[in-house]
Amino acid sequence: MVNPARSTSKQPNPDVQSLERFPAEGNLAWSERAALQMIGDTDARDHSFMVLLGGSDTLAFRLRVAQSHLRSDMLPSLWSEALLVRMKGRSLHGAKAAYVPLAQPEAPFFPPSENGVVEVPLSKFDDVRRYPNIALFALPIRQEDLFEQVKRFRSARSTLDTLEHILRWLAFSWGVARTGNPLHDNIGLPSACMLETVCAAQDFELTPALESRTSCPEAIWASMLHWHGYYANTGKKAVPLGRFSTRHKFEIIEPPDREKRKQREDVSQREATPSTARRRTRRAPNS
Repeated sequence: MVNPARSTSKQPNPDVQSLERFPAEGNLAWSERAALQMIGDTDARDHSFMVLLGGSDTLAFRLRVAQSHLRSDMLPSLWSEALLVRMKGRSLHGAKAAYVPLAQPEAPFFPPSENGVVEVPLSKFDDVRRYPNIALFALPIRQEDLFEQVKRFRSARSTLDTLEHILRWLAFSWGVARTGNPLHDNIGLPSACMLETVCAAQDFELTPALESRTSCPEAIWASMLHWHGYYANTGKKAVPLGRFSTRHKFEIIEPPDREKRKQREDVSQREATPSTARRRTRRAPNS
């Protein structure tokens, strides 16, 4: 059973903010706008950019529901995938995404030789219909340094064998041989575990509430949103920045009393984590 530690922070990370999409805006354009909003005039190379995606297909549904055990409300996670972005300058055009997909590429690619890590154009994830939920985080690690750790991770199966994780999650997702939720055996989603491992090598604990091999997108999301007090006082002593857009949720109809309570909680959450638009409105009188 997964038993994550709880953050002592009283309010969500104020630097992780909602950023609405423009009409017909794809994930790539949204991400570039989010990245520039977060880092301003600073050097993009001083940050590493991580993306969480929430897919809308059957596999994503299975993964999102599996992570509900990490949520106090037991609702499906907003997220199904985690990526590390290799930017070129300050633009995401031509950017690459490094991750460990459950659907590994066909031959001649041989997963054991790369520990399951593949690098693809970030534009592969541009389709909002396939990936309606997105979050972008700027981590306080130089991009060059973190990708050097990814390079080492590819040849270090003894550190974390992502192929074991891939096979367990595929068996669960496909309903093979009554395979249970891998999280109950402390086997996290492979891409999230890869990110956790390479960040730890740079003295940044991506998911303080869980061990590296149990990491998953939901755990990363919770860490970015609620563990800012920990980040401010530990390791690099720098708090991650984030932007997110989460339109897609599975329709769940609660009994009336529970639905009213949930609506009150949602209002409290929105007030505690204002969108960038509302933040600009509040600052206007002082500008």
